[in-house]
Amino acid sequence: MKKLLLATAAMFSLAGAASADVIKIYTGGAPTGAGSTYHEGIGQGVADFLEPIADKFGYDVVLVPSNGAVDNANKVAGAKKQITFGIGQGGLEYDAVKAGGAKILRKDLPGECAMAFTAEPRIASWGDVVENAGRVSWVVPENSGSEAFIRKLYAEDSNFAGQTPRFAYASGADSIVATVNNPANRGTVGFFYAYPNPQKGLVNAAAKADLDIFGVLSPDVAKGDDAYYLNRQAPYELAWFGMGKTKTTRAMCSKALLFVNDTSGITDPWAAADAREILAAVAAAPASAFTPQNGPLAGLMAKIEEMSEEHGINEMVQDLEAQVKQVAN
Repeated sequence: MKKLLLATAAMFSLAGAASADVIKIYTGGAPTGAGSTYHEGIGQGVADFLEPIADKFGYDVVLVPSNGAVDNANKVAGAKKQITFGIGQGGLEYDAVKAGGAKILRKDLPGECAMAFTAEPRIASWGDVVENAGRVSWVVPENSGSEAFIRKLYAEDSNFAGQTPRFAYASGADSIVATVNNPANRGTVGFFYAYPNPQKGLVNAAAKADLDIFGVLSPDVAKGDDAYYLNRQAPYELAWFGMGKTKTTRAMCSKALLFVNDTSGITDPWAAADAREILAAVAAAPASAFTPQNGPLAGLMAKIEEMSEEHGINEMVQDLEAQVKQVAN
């Protein structure tokens, strides 16, 4: 019986697991995938769905750590002889998709949310960020997806018209939180766009540091792409077994994507038939089929998906107007 394999990039190369009887899912968190929601959560959900179908045809399913959504699209596009998937961030454009090497098979994997956090006493909500946009410094990794989203925000959101984002670059959750929490760095705001995982990663580190955490709300950006929605219950702290208190915020989110390669390069007629049936099954399944059943985030993601409240653009406008005072241009 075939089984799910977890592989680092180095293991994958050394094992020579590029044979046609392997289905790869590129995730995130290179080199090991540890702590990556793409690897341990969203990718795991895709693998859980694929495994029984793949097993019927004699394929192994392999989760492969990567550098994230853009890297995944590129790697998927480069695969020609075997079925290959990758996890992507909704609401962004990908050169590999534009060129046709990678396709978006699904746009409804568990959603990722935009959240911010700060120690600045004058900022306690997204409305305060809007009012102080010219003075805020964003603490993000350089050349990251977070930086790209902030630049998109300033370019497309009318509340930031005429403003240029300022950045204070830092890498890693501890460094980002320390930069934001330093009293000498007034006006710094940390940012992340990821699945809201209150147990690990940046939002967990910000909560432990007792920083103010709030969701990002940009109806202008959301109107430009139907990938976005409002989650009025995006969690950043969770109560477990009656301990602690569940804390949530209202944040704009987008469903994660599932990339697949162009399988027309699979020339073996049996393997090509397998690919058609496997891709058809993935395309036809309900979105709930991709919530992970196994792995370290299975229980957490099931709880978060159950408590999430998804709303449209009109509700996002209402929530933003409730926070933002009239900004004089």
